[in-house]
Amino acid sequence: MNMVELLGWLGATCFAICGLPQTIKVVKDGHGDGLSKPFLWLWFWGEVLTLVYVCLSSFSLPLFFNYAVNLTFLVIMLKYCYFPAMKNEINKKNKKFSVGR
Repeated sequence: MNMVELLGWLGATCFAICGLPQTIKVVKDGHGDGLSKPFLWLWFWGEVLTLVYVCLSSFSLPLFFNYAVNLTFLVIMLKYCYFPAMKNEINKKNKKFSVGR
């Protein structure tokens, strides 16, 4: 692996995992309230179209990895935006953590 390829992998990995903290928060909260749906949809379609471009033109494994991981996080966030966890489940979790307070 040469230096250029290493830089590509480092950059792609940073971009790939930048959505992870928000995805974890959305899953823990059980909803995507507060997330901008237009932003998520623009991000989603940007990722999809660029992934298609990468696959059809000069295939690059680091870029493919970046877009595939980002799409996974985006699908999870969009799922929680449109289909939040059941309110009863969220209330049970909140009561569980507030009992000792």
